[in-house]
Amino acid sequence: MRFSFLFLVSFQVAVCGLMVPTAAATQQTASQLERELTSVPAAKLADEAARFGDAKRGAVLFFQPQMACRQCHSVDGSKSPLGPALAEKRPDATNEFLVESVLHPSKSIRKEFQPTVVVMNDGKVTLGLVVEETAEKIVLREGRPFGKLIEIPRSDIDEYQPIKQSIMPDGQVSLLASRQQFLDLIRYLIEIRDGGALRAKELEPPASLYAIRIPEYEKDIDHAAMIAELDAGAFKRGQAIYSRLCVNCHGTHDKPGSLPTSLRFATGKFRNGADPHTMYQTLTRGFGMMIAQTWMVPQQKYDVIHYVRQAYLKEHNPSQHYSITDEYLAGLPKGKSRGPEPVQNEPWITMDYGPSLVNTYEVGNDASNFAYKGIAVRLDPGPGGISRGQSWMVFDHDTMRVAAAWTGDGFIDWQGIHMNGRHNIHPRIKGDVHLANPTGPGWAEPETQSFDDPRLRGRDDRLYGPLPRKWAHYKGLSHHGQKTIIDYTVGDTFVREVPGLATSVTRDGGASSAFTFTRTFNVGPRSHDMILQVAREPEGSEILTTMNQQTGGMAVAFGHAGTSESSATAPKQPLKFNGKSFVEVSDTSDFDTTSKDFSITARIRTKSGGTILSRTKAGEKWIPDGQTLFVKNGQLAFDIGWVGAVTAQRRVNDGKWHDVAMTWNSKRKLVTLFVDGKPDQSRELATQKSVRNSVLRIGFTNSNFPGPQSYFDGDLLDVRFYQRQLTESELAKTKKLPTDGSLKADWKLAAAATAGKPASDANDGNVEDATGNGHTGTVHSYGSAATVDSQLAAGIQPAFAGAEFASNDDGSLVLRIPAGQEPLAFTLWWQRKMPELALKEVVNGFVVDQPAADLSKLVNGGPARWPVKLTTTPEIGSDDGAFAVDVLTHPVDNPWLAQTRLTGFDFLPDGDRVAVCAWDGDVWMVSGLSQLPNAFDEVVEEKMPQLTWQRIASGLFQPLGLKYVDGKIFVTCRDQLTILHDRNGDGETDFYENFNNDHQVTDHFHEFAMGLQTDAAGNFYYAKSARHAVKALVPHHGTLLRVSKDGSKTDIVAAGFRAANGVCLNPDGSFIVTDQEGHWNPKNRINWVREGGFYGNMFGYHDVTDSSDDAMEQPLCWITNAFDRSPAELLWCDSDRWGPFKGTLLNLSYGYGKIFVVPHENLAGQMQGGMCELPVPQFPTGLMRGRFNPHDGQLYACGMVAWGSAQRQSGGIYRIRYTGKPAHLPLKLQAASRRVTITLSDPVDAKSATDPKNYRIKVWDLKRSANYGSKHYDEHELVIESVSVADDGRTIELVVPEVAPTWGMEIRYALRGADGESASGVIHNTIHQLGK
Repeated sequence: MRFSFLFLVSFQVAVCGLMVPTAAATQQTASQLERELTSVPAAKLADEAARFGDAKRGAVLFFQPQMACRQCHSVDGSKSPLGPALAEKRPDATNEFLVESVLHPSKSIRKEFQPTVVVMNDGKVTLGLVVEETAEKIVLREGRPFGKLIEIPRSDIDEYQPIKQSIMPDGQVSLLASRQQFLDLIRYLIEIRDGGALRAKELEPPASLYAIRIPEYEKDIDHAAMIAELDAGAFKRGQAIYSRLCVNCHGTHDKPGSLPTSLRFATGKFRNGADPHTMYQTLTRGFGMMIAQTWMVPQQKYDVIHYVRQAYLKEHNPSQHYSITDEYLAGLPKGKSRGPEPVQNEPWITMDYGPSLVNTYEVGNDASNFAYKGIAVRLDPGPGGISRGQSWMVFDHDTMRVAAAWTGDGFIDWQGIHMNGRHNIHPRIKGDVHLANPTGPGWAEPETQSFDDPRLRGRDDRLYGPLPRKWAHYKGLSHHGQKTIIDYTVGDTFVREVPGLATSVTRDGGASSAFTFTRTFNVGPRSHDMILQVAREPEGSEILTTMNQQTGGMAVAFGHAGTSESSATAPKQPLKFNGKSFVEVSDTSDFDTTSKDFSITARIRTKSGGTILSRTKAGEKWIPDGQTLFVKNGQLAFDIGWVGAVTAQRRVNDGKWHDVAMTWNSKRKLVTLFVDGKPDQSRELATQKSVRNSVLRIGFTNSNFPGPQSYFDGDLLDVRFYQRQLTESELAKTKKLPTDGSLKADWKLAAAATAGKPASDANDGNVEDATGNGHTGTVHSYGSAATVDSQLAAGIQPAFAGAEFASNDDGSLVLRIPAGQEPLAFTLWWQRKMPELALKEVVNGFVVDQPAADLSKLVNGGPARWPVKLTTTPEIGSDDGAFAVDVLTHPVDNPWLAQTRLTGFDFLPDGDRVAVCAWDGDVWMVSGLSQLPNAFDEVVEEKMPQLTWQRIASGLFQPLGLKYVDGKIFVTCRDQLTILHDRNGDGETDFYENFNNDHQVTDHFHEFAMGLQTDAAGNFYYAKSARHAVKALVPHHGTLLRVSKDGSKTDIVAAGFRAANGVCLNPDGSFIVTDQEGHWNPKNRINWVREGGFYGNMFGYHDVTDSSDDAMEQPLCWITNAFDRSPAELLWCDSDRWGPFKGTLLNLSYGYGKIFVVPHENLAGQMQGGMCELPVPQFPTGLMRGRFNPHDGQLYACGMVAWGSAQRQSGGIYRIRYTGKPAHLPLKLQAASRRVTITLSDPVDAKSATDPKNYRIKVWDLKRSANYGSKHYDEHELVIESVSVADDGRTIELVVPEVAPTWGMEIRYALRGADGESASGVIHNTIHQLGK
């Protein structure tokens, strides 16, 4: 039977018998990109690729699974049966030929790769590549990866013939996102063609940059419809995504992100194309160092793309704003799906943290009230932990004060790097504040009775760290059911307290809506009178009424004298802008700020800042084309939403009166700012359109703008709006401003009044317009934490002799407790009351349960909080290589929705258990280690042992290190080193003992406390990161710290670090601390640390003024980003089970999820060396901590993903076993004049090892500066003259005539082991000096 070969070819394409299945193969028409590229001469594209292509980015594309390049082409020097080996130079493989081969793969097919169609006598068709052809048979290989061999007798063949279509499908370039990506791919092919397998190995990207799985639905997305339907809703959704995540790296219009190398959309140029579909592909597949955003579904991608295009490109960067046309939409890939619906996943909110959570919390937004070490406690009963409550109290254990008590539906705003992922922000409480005490001592100094705060004054003039121990000292907290018990001392007096709520009742016995907060105290013997800060109210507050309760207590009403109980309404008082109030004018029709000239003037006095006058919408979010005049960072500024801003130079936050103004000229579109009658700065700014349904606001814009403080805090007088541009001469007369008809409104705020109404009312009073034009403003109390504006009722039950409430001039209500030897037990309570409500009615409206309770009964353990123990099945890895990796499966799914981002661990002496901490505040006890198989061949699936996970602690503050010492678990938290105590034997932590809380905590997101180790003397060590991109405020920023064996003191061992991720103790008493690329840190580095050393970060807290490289201690090595993006903690191998690696230094990679050996040498006290990756699969999570198990002798490592990492799995813990098979890793690395010597772990084949062609060395310099990171300077290769191998077969000496000290060096070797197997590796190292 005969067939048309044209039909056979078509049939072959249809069944994909020879093709690697790809999305491109299914497309019926060429993509827009393919049409564009094929219309350009190949020679031109080849020239562009050579000049503008990026080989590293091209390598990432080549390795992408969906491109399928590696399935047919080899790049390691070996042969492939399906396609040409690309890492070899052939005369015909010109640059132009490479372009043609990718665009038109069937144009030129080498004979050995030409498909053949064989038609059998029975009509069956077989397709493949001819492997062998004789008179008796033809042998074909299936044209697919790992295709089998098919032997066909000639007697069975009717007809066969080669076909002129390559097994590489046409349209492969349709899988690329842009012309730039095509140029990058060609440049990669050029470089590996010229440089061979070594260059290919050099360019091979980390697996994290290409090992992504593209969902099947991506092949069928209706891109045209999704782009065409982008609207205001998409803008809003995209803004939410951008504000939560993208802003961290890419920043905003006026503020760079935390990774300055990331593209700034308002000013930068897209390297991968700026049309929506290309941007979509960047999010889907990644580009360069931008990793694929695998968590996003199509709608979320297009939402954030729409937001970026509208908010950043359209007006600010129009050259990058691609115009959407019908022709463009028609050329997009066709599809019918829109992918799955987005899933709202906020694990930081849904997690059950337990009844308390330690963190840094701000009350309000004016920086006056921070609980830097805040123990937030849920007060109302119910499941779900602290995030599910409705009433809370936060106790700051730096100052021993209750910073706030509040109610509401949301606990906090969940802003922060370890919550919603935001950088440069911290959580604020959310709801109605019923009581607050600004930053300062919660108890007076026992001997002097003074509240004057003696703590460390930071460089920002704020006070940080704990009170002196002689004054007060935090001891720890206990949990008993849902109760949280806090222990501390004041002077020599022991204090124990429990935050709570009283039971409120009405006269008929039913429930009341009033909240009565309680602090139940047990106070020990007192050698001095003690004074407790109860609450801070507005200045001038005083005790209005005192009464004794029938229940044996005493109570007071506290507030302003003018708001007595007999007054139904208060006399009018001047309006105060205290960071919680503003004035709103709802009718803005008389104010044209879009097409006509206008001016704004005001008289202000402030020490902080905030909004003066804004035009916006009456919602929480800042809007496009909104306008606001405000003070930020002490400077007057005017901003138009999503357009731009102008900022004055002169500072006005000095607490003095200033006359400020702005004018706008509609013809010139020019904004000019004036300070005290003098012009300061000007800039062209104009709205794009008027804002419909807008409002004017005095003292506030929107909750999210301007940051960090939208509410005005200070005094505002005489705010005016003119519908013309005032002249410089007019504005110079600040005391006699014009009063002509152009004056549309004049709000005399000094005469404004409030009516004493609670903040829950819609308005609190009015501000009249003095012009008579009727633009009356309404006074509001509004915000994320609005203080309930009423009197405070407070009292104690039971009363005791000598107890006395008193008021201070600053508005404080205090309780005096007399000296005495008798312990006291009582409850302090308070409630917000309306002025018209009598104190007696308040007192009779609630019941305190056991006001004199003995709290000692609560500290020895209670009912189990996490009775469920979880089991997981470990995954034992194959022993095929030198190292095997076992996965100790962790309980991602658990009853408490707890995140399991694992950050530290240590083994218990029984050999079966390991304690593991997680970044979100938990500690787990894992048992079953002793039953783990020690080799893969010991695995019996039906008898696989189980691991048991028990949650034993919760609510800790960002644990990042754990150590088991003398029978106790110590945990490094951001606020303290804490010891976990199980007092009732149920395995759960009942008491969290403060071992040391000297930590100097600020609100900055970046100051992590990393790692935990001990020395032979029993001292503890951890590293403290510095602030990101800004100067340090306190001495602990950017340091290695030592805590004494008894926890009584903390010493700074070394300084000058930026982001020190853990600490390693060396046998000689020195230390190793890694650090990350950033400002004053040109690349990542491994520091060999000695006491008293300075390690280079000029933004740190120190007295070093010399920024030269000679003034800092030099690291063991500098690590370029492509090799290790973010090094973590190092450790020494002390295990006999690891054979030749015993005594070797190992490094873990948080950024790439890898493990490295660190060969090094000591030359005259200067350590130098490098890193080489262990041959194990890349871990799916970033690795943070490692330890060798003393019982099985193997390495264990745990990790997480939180901030910048290329890995995607949130956490994990692993065992890495040495199998004894050859690894060929460098154990020693030495540099001398004309020589580089490498000692490998295993012998190599002498013939391959002595061939200089099997090595490649290149070097480069870096530049250390205040800028973020450094590029490579003077990067070039070094000639290897000859190579020799010592008799041990492991020591290799490279003769390199030009070897010299260098910031960075890369050594690549591609050898054969003594067993004939491949032995290759890449070393990155630094040379400071040459040995003899």
